[in-house]
Amino acid sequence: MLLGLLTALLLVVVVAALLLGARRSRRRPRGGHPLAEQTPAEKSFAAPTSFDLGLWQPDRPINLLLEVDHLQVDGTTLRGQIRVKRYRLSQEGDQAILGAHCQLLKRFLDFNSQSLQRCLDLQSGEWIDDLPAFLEASHEASQQGKLDRLYQSHQDELAVLLYVGRADGVLQRREKELIAYYLTGRFTGGSLQVEEIAHDLAWKPVPNRDDFRLATKRLALLDASLKDQIVQLCRQLIEVKDTLDGDEEGSMAEVIALLQP
Repeated sequence: MLLGLLTALLLVVVVAALLLGARRSRRRPRGGHPLAEQTPAEKSFAAPTSFDLGLWQPDRPINLLLEVDHLQVDGTTLRGQIRVKRYRLSQEGDQAILGAHCQLLKRFLDFNSQSLQRCLDLQSGEWIDDLPAFLEASHEASQQGKLDRLYQSHQDELAVLLYVGRADGVLQRREKELIAYYLTGRFTGGSLQVEEIAHDLAWKPVPNRDDFRLATKRLALLDASLKDQIVQLCRQLIEVKDTLDGDEEGSMAEVIALLQP
């Protein structure tokens, strides 16, 4: 009987020792989570976005897939793919803020180019040494870049045509097509189709009356043949509908008074 009690006591001691060892093996190491339990979300992939917008140029749209090494606060780097949808440059053009969807964290973030230690364009396989310059070149070569150059080089004509076209409150499909056809004939900065210009015009803001008048006065300095072409197009815009609504008649009168006095 005594032997049985000793055996049972020894068994209890062995089981207790095994349980204690198992608890110690599951204990987390000091300083945080075990590496196996760390998730990507626990790292801060994007730099803080406390940027002074007065020091930056306006946003430009773009569509790029990049692989980047991002410098973390603790000095380590985190590698991942980002889909860049917009960017803005500093006034000096030597820095960039990238608005991109981070495929690692599954959310849209802002990235400062100074925090990107390594950058690879996944479409071309090209290593990017000067990210701001690469962004500008990519934008210039894109269709949106061509549209931006078109609007910039013919902003006065566009302001007048959009104002007259929307004088009744609505820029109809036929009106957008007429304006787009005119602009394709005037633009020499790249190949653009009437359909893509017409589609993009739907998102252009309506010029205010002061901008319309200033643009019309500047257009008065153009050659007579071009001024006649603009006046004729304005007439076509207001004739798309059978009736004159809103400020169509008044805006047309101002265009004629300044361009065909």
